[in-house]
Amino acid sequence: MYKSKGFDYDLWTTQEGGKKHYWARVKATGEVAEISIEIMRCLRAEEKRIYREIEASRKRGPMLSLEFLYDEEKNGWLSDFGVGASEMENTLTEEAFRQLLTPAQLSVFDKCLIGGESQTAYAAIHGVSVPMVSKHIQAIRKKAKKFFGNG
Repeated sequence: MYKSKGFDYDLWTTQEGGKKHYWARVKATGEVAEISIEIMRCLRAEEKRIYREIEASRKRGPMLSLEFLYDEEKNGWLSDFGVGASEMENTLTEEAFRQLLTPAQLSVFDKCLIGGESQTAYAAIHGVSVPMVSKHIQAIRKKAKKFFGNG
C-alpha cells in the first residue's frame, strides 16, 4: 500500500491467536491506538482517496488550483486559501463566472453577495419578494458549484 506523506496516520493489522487487531499511529504525536474494523475501513478509504488525488494531479501536470468559498458572516465571495492564486487570476475567474449569470442574478450577486446588502433590503429597494432574492442566490450558488468544479 502506498504510504502518503499527506496522510496523518500509519495503519497496520496484526493477528494474534486467530483474531485480527487493527492499529493506527498518529504521525504528529507518535501515539498508537487499537481501532475498530469500521474505523480502519474509513481511514483506509481516506488514505486511498488522498493517493488517487495525488496520482491524478501528477497525470494532469501543473495546473491552477483555486478553492472558493462564500462566507455569509464575512460577506466575502471569493476567498483564496493560499493555493497559489493571484489577485489577477481571481479577477479573471470572477469575470468569467459573472458572464454565466442572468441580469437579475448579476444584480443580486453584486449587491448581496459582494456588497453585503441584506436580502430584505435588496427586495425592498428593487421591488421584488425576499423569496425571489433567495431563489436568485440559490441559482447563483448552483452555477458557482458547477463553474468552480465543486458539484
